[in-house]
Amino acid sequence: MSGRALWLAMVVMSAGLVRAQDWGIGPFTRPVSGNPVIAPRPQSTFEDPILHAPAHWEALHTFNPAAIVREGKVFVVYRAEDDSGAMQIGMHTSRLGLAESADGIHFTRRAEPVFFPAEDDQKAREWPGGVEDPRIVEREDGTYVLTYTQWNRETYSVGIASSKDLEHWTKHGPSFFAAAGGKYAQLKYKSAGIVTTLDAKKGRLIAAKINGKYWMYWGEGAIHLATSDDLIVWTPVEDKDGKPVELLKPRKGHFDSTFPETGPPPVLTDKGIVVLYNGKNADTGGDAKLGPSAYAAGEALFDANDPAHKIAQRDEPVLKPELPYEKTGQYAAGTTFAEGLVYFHGQWFLYYGCADSLVAVATAPAVVPGAEVSRGYYLHPNDTVVMYGDSITEQNFYNQWVELYTVTRFPQMRVHFFDAGVGGDRVTGGGGGTIDVRLPRDVFAEKPTVVTIMLGMNDGSYHAPVPEIEDKYTKGYEHILDSIHEHAPDARITLIGPSPYDDVTAAPGFPGGYNASLVRMAEIDQKLAQAHGATFVNFNSPVVEALGKAQAMDPAVARLLIPDRVHPEQLVHWVMAEALLKGWNAPALVSEVSIDAKSGHTAHSENATVSDWQADGATLRWTELEKGLPLPLLDNNAITKLLLQLTDMEQALNQEPMRVTGLAPGQYTLSIDGQRTGTFSAEELERGINLAAYNTPMRQQAQRVSWMVRDRDEAHYIHLRMQVRDADTGVGEGADRMQAFEDSLEDSIYAEAAPVPHHFELKPVPAQNAGASAQ
Repeated sequence: MSGRALWLAMVVMSAGLVRAQDWGIGPFTRPVSGNPVIAPRPQSTFEDPILHAPAHWEALHTFNPAAIVREGKVFVVYRAEDDSGAMQIGMHTSRLGLAESADGIHFTRRAEPVFFPAEDDQKAREWPGGVEDPRIVEREDGTYVLTYTQWNRETYSVGIASSKDLEHWTKHGPSFFAAAGGKYAQLKYKSAGIVTTLDAKKGRLIAAKINGKYWMYWGEGAIHLATSDDLIVWTPVEDKDGKPVELLKPRKGHFDSTFPETGPPPVLTDKGIVVLYNGKNADTGGDAKLGPSAYAAGEALFDANDPAHKIAQRDEPVLKPELPYEKTGQYAAGTTFAEGLVYFHGQWFLYYGCADSLVAVATAPAVVPGAEVSRGYYLHPNDTVVMYGDSITEQNFYNQWVELYTVTRFPQMRVHFFDAGVGGDRVTGGGGGTIDVRLPRDVFAEKPTVVTIMLGMNDGSYHAPVPEIEDKYTKGYEHILDSIHEHAPDARITLIGPSPYDDVTAAPGFPGGYNASLVRMAEIDQKLAQAHGATFVNFNSPVVEALGKAQAMDPAVARLLIPDRVHPEQLVHWVMAEALLKGWNAPALVSEVSIDAKSGHTAHSENATVSDWQADGATLRWTELEKGLPLPLLDNNAITKLLLQLTDMEQALNQEPMRVTGLAPGQYTLSIDGQRTGTFSAEELERGINLAAYNTPMRQQAQRVSWMVRDRDEAHYIHLRMQVRDADTGVGEGADRMQAFEDSLEDSIYAEAAPVPHHFELKPVPAQNAGASAQ
């Protein structure tokens, strides 16, 4: 058993399953009116390409719908059965229709099906049974990917198709056809939902990557798992015996006592992966509150970083057949068969099939996207941040440190960062092109949700404040802001007062010094921010303050902080990053845990979970999972030590307190994953120690992430330089490959930053060995 699997097992045994209301999406309620939202229309016909004759394609039943949000509307792709074949389940031909709604309840339908069996390379798999039971997701690039059941009345499989507009589709064949050298080519399998996440920028569900791959829950009878690099070609996840791993199985006495079956695309949340599924009740030995063979919808929770490991599962369904239209139709035992889930107008809309005959909808309240996971931070899940500026931004340090904080503190948010700094830039542009070249190429092309701008160092022309220069700066900046409002209207903007020209450690070149001009630029920035509804953060004053402190400590060292008086060294970029993070309301807390040694209870925990408490005499052990990582800052080198002396970085941004109360007097050695962290007195542990100040496994993980962030940012730097400096580099032809490389590096960053459980041991030091605290 893997370490993660063992940890999850211990959590379940020691703490019980997570309460459903802490993580679930449902239960759902039906709207007062409007259901069923889609019903058969016997008058609908279309010219069937195989029969070469009109078919009444939605004459008998319309049910089992997929759903997606597009252009501010809900689109439902539903299964429709014609009036051909024998009058029994599965013996009519199924095609897929398309309907759209502005309110999620009242739909307008296309006259003809948008997806159907045809004279194509999938005909042998899809005729005469048809195409059934769709689920649909949107890829990051706007492509829609459909999973559906191919049924020829002898065998069935999950087919994959893709579209840009929901009306014109490309079929890609069975999802597992090429997997494992054809091992699964003859497998009978159905029902597949691809994992999604709520994109804060787009306000809708998008296919999610976890550890660099897409994931799909699939199956009827048991629910299994598969992975993909492109959403088209899938490979089942296998157990140690080489069989598809079974994640959910029938449970005696429950609504899924006959079997579970995959429901709509699962949703990745800050609690884990919420998997809505359909359960069939047993004729005997099932849920006595449901009718025999009835289908109801349930929920399970899986680990956000390890989708094969179940954390929790509801015992009761979140939606079950209750109303006449849910228990009257071709499946009279009753179904609320969930297949379509969307986030729309601040709610979850769940679309389901009723008795294999109709489509209905139920809703549940939804948390505002990103509000809980971001803990008040300015950035949200899936934000794209472009940091625009001159050579100081081009140095790629303050922006890299902000990215490092965001990745390590919020690894589940998947924020994308792009440095767009070019040396010599002014508000009008510079060596990288005019501002009207720079903005579309280097900013708008990334489709930002957040833009930061720091300019001014070059705009002042290294003169004393001059009204003409200030007027030109103001007008140029207003043009930048107007362009952003026009071309990235939803982007949140932060204006940054420019970092200083060093008139602290060296004498000013003229009365008042050049930094006085930059202070005026910062004042202009602040007024523009107020006028344009932007955030303002000033780099100038905190850097000047840090220079003053350093000058008082050691003038020789202070002069090294901005050696050419313009371009700060890395330490000063940390000062700038801290200013921006404070301006963005960045939480100081990594995590906080307080444990009562006498009872073994977790008195308090924030952004962390504690499990598997053990007391072996006076030695205490527990497992802890922190949802973020500390910044990898230790005072074990001169530069970092000076940084911590010049700033309040540790207090303001790097708090990881651990408290243990109720200990007997004495000294205790703390080890994490078998690695000694330090020795502390009972009094120190009761007051609390800041783990971020020690070389813990969490800090070491953050250090590895920092190196990967550096590598990815350097790759983007090269990419941008190719675009800016040399039109003959071939960057146009190779842009897709460069972007794919950058994306792969980002995948690696978030895989490395993913939370992992750690094993803590607090062991008393024998009295004869106890001395002063060792750290």
